[in-house]
Amino acid sequence: MLFPAIDLRRGRCVRLEQGAAERETVYESDPLAAAARFADAGARWVHVVDLDAAFGEGSNRGRIREIAEAGMIRVQTGGGLRSIEDLEEVFEHGATRAVIGTAAIENPELVSRAVERWGAERIAVGLDARGRKPAVRGWREEIDADIFSLGQSLVERGVRTFIYTDIDRDGMLGGPNVQGSAELARHTGADVIVSGGIGSLNDVVAIHAAADDEPGIVGAILGKSLYEGRVSLPQALERIRR
Repeated sequence: MLFPAIDLRRGRCVRLEQGAAERETVYESDPLAAAARFADAGARWVHVVDLDAAFGEGSNRGRIREIAEAGMIRVQTGGGLRSIEDLEEVFEHGATRAVIGTAAIENPELVSRAVERWGAERIAVGLDARGRKPAVRGWREEIDADIFSLGQSLVERGVRTFIYTDIDRDGMLGGPNVQGSAELARHTGADVIVSGGIGSLNDVVAIHAAADDEPGIVGAILGKSLYEGRVSLPQALERIRR
């Protein structure tokens, strides 16, 4: 499964390099148009991140609602989801799946409550790391924990899907961390969506091939490579369907 990404900052589609807010590139001013383009290309999901909410600098919930309520594509969304009320809001606005990041680490009881209320298929946890060290609060702080042990503890709370981002690769187009993603899937027994570093069609094919050996790898998120024309979404979707 491929998830084209829409990262929202001040209402616009942007990409950051390695999560650094000062290294921002604006690609589009109309997120709804971007979502429509992805849907027209054949994508069934879009991965929408509210960067302002993640940084504690505002919210793009209205934009996310526009995409979800348009009904053209399933919305997986994260960024600043820190409470049951936040989750209620995005689900009421039409999101199909919510991604809990920092709050899953700082308040794991939230994860337990969310999975109990909405089911594991609608709740994912974003595990973002430099090496094996998780990073939180918009990737601004690292915590003293091991990403695999942390993942296992969250599985024990009912999590079945992780979005694993290798921060050092994010936005750099140098290739994804397929090995780390496979290790996380093996260690936890959960499904893993690969994020960060995809820069070519060959990278997409490599992830798809890795999924043959590690069934826990269930998808990949494409961002900068789509906006800069390095990957054709229709072509990528066709390759993984073979």
